[in-house]
Amino acid sequence: MKSLTPYSTTCVTRIPSPSRSGRGRGVGILFLLISLSLFSCSSDDDTPKDTDYAKTVFIYMPWTGSETSSFGSLLNFFNKNLSDIQSAMKSDADNHNVRAIVFLASDSNNGSLFEMKPDGTKQTIKEYDSGEMTTTQALSSLLTEVYSYSPTPIFSMIIGSHADGWLPAGSIPQRSRSFGGQTKAMKTDIETLAEAIESSPIKKMQYVCFDDCYMANVETTYAMRNATDWFIASTSEIMGDGLPYGTIWKYLSAVTPDYSKIVDGYGAFYSTFSSPYGSLATIDCSKIGNLADLMRNFNKKYDQISSDQLRQVQVLDGYSNHVFYDLGNYVSVVCNGDTASNSALFQAISQVAPYKFCTPELYTVYQIPSTYSVSHFSGITISDPSQNAAAIDAKKQTAWWKATH
Repeated sequence: MKSLTPYSTTCVTRIPSPSRSGRGRGVGILFLLISLSLFSCSSDDDTPKDTDYAKTVFIYMPWTGSETSSFGSLLNFFNKNLSDIQSAMKSDADNHNVRAIVFLASDSNNGSLFEMKPDGTKQTIKEYDSGEMTTTQALSSLLTEVYSYSPTPIFSMIIGSHADGWLPAGSIPQRSRSFGGQTKAMKTDIETLAEAIESSPIKKMQYVCFDDCYMANVETTYAMRNATDWFIASTSEIMGDGLPYGTIWKYLSAVTPDYSKIVDGYGAFYSTFSSPYGSLATIDCSKIGNLADLMRNFNKKYDQISSDQLRQVQVLDGYSNHVFYDLGNYVSVVCNGDTASNSALFQAISQVAPYKFCTPELYTVYQIPSTYSVSHFSGITISDPSQNAAAIDAKKQTAWWKATH
C-alpha cells in the first residue's frame, strides 16, 4: 500500500497503499452444553466462560486471489488489519467481554478459524481445506461453527475481500470487490451471504461491515435487510489499507456500536491519509422497506430518465459505462429538483444512510486520471439507470428491482 499502482485486477480497490482499489432445541441444546463444557474448562479460574461474553465479532477474510494464483491477494493487508485489531483489543479494557473470531485464508485450499484474544494470543478453533465459502451450505456451516464456539447474544460480521456490489459472481466488470476473490469460483453472491446468516443459529447480525468496494447500494442493502440490522460499507473503491481498525475497533466491538463515530473515525483517517480518498456509510436496514415503497411510487410517476439527465447524475464508480449512481442525486435529477413533491422520499434516503462520509475526490483503478470529483453524496448508490452490459439485465433480477418496479 505504498503507491497508486493497482494491486489487483479485481477491485477492492485494495491496491497498494494508497489504495484498496479491489436457536436450536432438543439435541441442539445437548450439543451446545457439551460445547460449553469443552470450551469453558480451564485450570485458570479467572478464564472468562462463554456466559461472560456479550458479543462476538466475526471477521471473515476469504482467499482473494484465484484458484491457482496469489495474484491480487489481499493477505498482507488482512494481516496488518488483524494486527491493528489485536493491538486495539489490548488497550480497550471496556470491550474485553467481546470476542473476536477470525476466518483467514492463506490460499485457495487453506483457511483457519481462530479466536484473537486481548492478551495477544490466538486460539485455533478449526482448520479448513478451502479458502472460500461460496455456497449457502458452506457459509452457514462456518457461521454455525462460530456460534457453537461462542454462543453470545449478539453477533456482528466484518468482511474483507474484493467485491462487485450486488453484481452476480462472474460479472464483467469484475475488477471490483459479488464478494471474494479474483475469479467466479472464488466469489460469493450477496444473496448467498444473506441466506447463510438467516439459516445459521445466528439468524441475524447486529451489523455486517464490508471492508470492500462498491457495497453501499440499495440493491445489496435490500437483499440483506433480513440478515442484519445495520450495514456498513463504501459506495466506491476502498484504499488498500482498508478501515482504520486501530482507531475504530472500539466502536465496532462495542456492545452498542456508535455508528456515527465509526464514520467519523474513517473520515478523520482518510482526510489526512497520503492518498486522501474514501467513502463510508452506515445504513439502517430497518428503513430500506419504506424506501422501497416510496421508490415504487416514484418510478410510477417518473418512468424514465433521458440521456441528458443521466449525464447529470453523480457517478460513484470509475467504470467507463457506469453501474453505481448516487441515489439522492439520481432522484433529484429525475424529478427535476422537485424536492417539495418528493420530500418523503428524500427524507427516507437520509434516514436509510444517517451517517456518511466522502472525500471531495475518490480514487479509481479503472480510468485515467485516476480520481474523480464528488459534489453529491447521499451515502448509498443505485443501479437503476445503468446501461452497463453486466447490469442492464441482471439488475431486473434483484429483489430491489422487483420491489420497486
